[in-house]
Amino acid sequence: MSADAFEEVMPTLLTEQEIIDAVDYVNRSHADESMAMIVTYSKNMQFIAVNTDVSAREISEQYEGFASYISLGDTDGLLRFIRTDMPFMEPKTSDDPLLQGRSAVAFLASTCIEAARKGGLPAIRSFAITQHYISLANETSNEELAHYLVLPMMLELTKAVREEGEARMHPLSHQSMNYVRSHLSEPLDGESVANALGVSRKTLCTRFKNDTGETFAAYVRRVRVERARRLLDTTEYDIAQIAYRTGFSSQSHLQTAFKHATGFTPREWRIREIKEI
Repeated sequence: MSADAFEEVMPTLLTEQEIIDAVDYVNRSHADESMAMIVTYSKNMQFIAVNTDVSAREISEQYEGFASYISLGDTDGLLRFIRTDMPFMEPKTSDDPLLQGRSAVAFLASTCIEAARKGGLPAIRSFAITQHYISLANETSNEELAHYLVLPMMLELTKAVREEGEARMHPLSHQSMNYVRSHLSEPLDGESVANALGVSRKTLCTRFKNDTGETFAAYVRRVRVERARRLLDTTEYDIAQIAYRTGFSSQSHLQTAFKHATGFTPREWRIREIKEI
């Protein structure tokens, strides 16, 4: 069946209200609100921010987060991740906001297609979905709408994976990723997370390594450094506060891990960002 035929049979899995709810959800500051209570469309699109200073590695790390939720068909997890890791990062491709928005949709589409494939969604189906949003972006002259389309595109693919695909990443690995990002300030060794998820440490760590190619401990360190870097860039918290909020046992522990991952101490990173601005 062709991509056009797929679109004719099932052009969209999302209702207009689902998209409106999702946009408003990621723009709200309180994470404990129910999706069912959210009905207002926010035109500010605060979850999107073009950052011209981010590196390819930073964008790759964030897109890896998106991909993990798409692959498992977890729409709620995807929305929580976007809220936790704001702002959404785009590679700078144009000074024209409209062209930048169109490029962002096309750029993210390739990541989404691969993630959906890992979730068991037929390639032709994921291609049809992403092409639909790329076409919408190319047809609109509204720069805000062009940027806005990345969210429903990701949600559409995630929902399609859940309803039509067969996720290949074991739910335990995905659950552990979600647990880490939701409890980052707490102790997150393999034993404590395994206990929280009701499995043995060996089961968790073996499954995680088989699914991701990364040890569980390395993943926790990477996410903590990623969050610390975001806090350095977007807040005025001092280093000790950031260490506490990201779960490092001490300020010196944060400094060591941060230096190893980025080549800078946290203080050097923040000074560097200020100078570049």
